[in-house]
Amino acid sequence: MLSSMPWFPLLSVMRDASSAVMKSFTEGFSISEKPDETPVTSADLEANRIILEGLKKYFPAIPVVSEETASELWDVRRTWKRFFLIDPIDGTSEFVAHRNDFTVNIALIEDGVVSIGLVSAPATGELFVGGDHQAFTLNLYSLEESTYQSLKRESRFSPHNPKNSPPPKVLVSALHKDGPTMDFVAAVGGLSIEVGSSLKFCRIADGFADYYPRCKPLHEWDIAAGHGVLKAAGGNVYRLGTIEEVHYGTQFLETPAFEAY
Repeated sequence: MLSSMPWFPLLSVMRDASSAVMKSFTEGFSISEKPDETPVTSADLEANRIILEGLKKYFPAIPVVSEETASELWDVRRTWKRFFLIDPIDGTSEFVAHRNDFTVNIALIEDGVVSIGLVSAPATGELFVGGDHQAFTLNLYSLEESTYQSLKRESRFSPHNPKNSPPPKVLVSALHKDGPTMDFVAAVGGLSIEVGSSLKFCRIADGFADYYPRCKPLHEWDIAAGHGVLKAAGGNVYRLGTIEEVHYGTQFLETPAFEAY
């Protein structure tokens, strides 16, 4: 079944990149600082290399934007009808801190909308996949169909009708909290749960939590793959306070404030 899907080769690309990340996680890695003063590790760069090589092998006609190699000028990118958007390690700070909630991410963007999302959690061995109106998990390292589990968002929470919704489980960043978002979360109420990286979107898709708001803009590669998983599971990611789906491929590759549910 899985092998008949047009994006099936992406599963092995995710496995290989995630395996390299875990090797660094257990055996050691170097850390440097990017111009924006955020950390980048040798594991980020190795995963980036593996993903770029895999995408070039299996989908050579589709351009790629990566957190680690986002160099194409806007005048070039604005003409693209579709492109891959990747984050080799989302949650680098979590990775450096030896937490388990960091992820590897590949998303396919078509006409500004996410159509496929793949998110792996290398430390837990989970692979989350969303596309073609279906979402599922697999064992990341075996990729065996016997480990296939369908994902369907079951939450009844809606931020636009909170009085008729049960108290939500609200996800917040583990290591990158900001004041406006935390004030917003406090006003929402419910139970706040710390989860790092794009894993937050997957934890809504698998029913662990209900809601993830963010008042501070992020980079598009931080959320696109998780958005794809959640969307395929029946949820979505919207501009905060609206029902307008977040789009990708903007000039500065930054998201608006958003909410996922």
